[in-house]
Amino acid sequence: MIAPVPATYILKKILKTNTTYTMEKDRYYVIKKIGTDAASKVTVKVDGIPVVDVFSTIAPIAKTSSNTLGPIDLGEYFIVVPPERQLLFESSASANVYIEGDLVVLLPGETVATEHLTRYNTYANRKITYIDTSVTVGTSWAAGQEVKIADITPTTIEDWLFDGFAGVSVSGLSAAQTYGQISIKLYFDGKPFDLLLAQAGPHGIESLKMPLPPTDSAEKEGFSFKEKPIMVTGGHTLTFTAVNVSGSALSAATGANITVRFVAVYKRIIKG
Repeated sequence: MIAPVPATYILKKILKTNTTYTMEKDRYYVIKKIGTDAASKVTVKVDGIPVVDVFSTIAPIAKTSSNTLGPIDLGEYFIVVPPERQLLFESSASANVYIEGDLVVLLPGETVATEHLTRYNTYANRKITYIDTSVTVGTSWAAGQEVKIADITPTTIEDWLFDGFAGVSVSGLSAAQTYGQISIKLYFDGKPFDLLLAQAGPHGIESLKMPLPPTDSAEKEGFSFKEKPIMVTGGHTLTFTAVNVSGSALSAATGANITVRFVAVYKRIIKG
């Protein structure tokens, strides 16, 4: 005789920030994708434990002409909300949150699947979050000038894995940015992930190929570290910089400063 298995239904719901949702005793969520229309951080908590941080730029509710990313795929960091447990989307904003995945209905005597329970038990040590930082260059950006965007050094008990979306925007220029003007460079403990000399081409990753966010009117595809993930182990430093590779100075618009914004999604892993 084949043993009965739990029924699984389609999960596609819009929920609200700052509202506590409690699962029924014979049902649970397996959330595989999430999005929001909140411009500020939304922290997903299960029984008070933070498991994912998102905001609308990196995880919008839907793909649109102004942001083609759509909800973020959580992959192996899917969110499980077991029976009678609580789900909260904590935010400073009143906003919508979209969840997609499976609604599992347990049969009498059935319990949460082993793989789902295993993921639930790792919440304190496995989290998806992001960095969002900006640097002001000034009213003029000299040719070849390199500015530091971020230094990332996890503590010795954690690792940070960059294997998802990253994006850059540059504001305050006197004219619209064009290809071949600004690049993004990466260093690991001071060693560049790039050419050592410029004779084989400009340094860094073309910043317009790292759109924040990708749009229908410009770059439609977002940049991702998925194909070449970077693991930053505890005590080591990953540095992001921006460099003017145009060959001439870039000027700011009247009354403005040139500003570079950088956003990157990463997985925070607590060891032990």
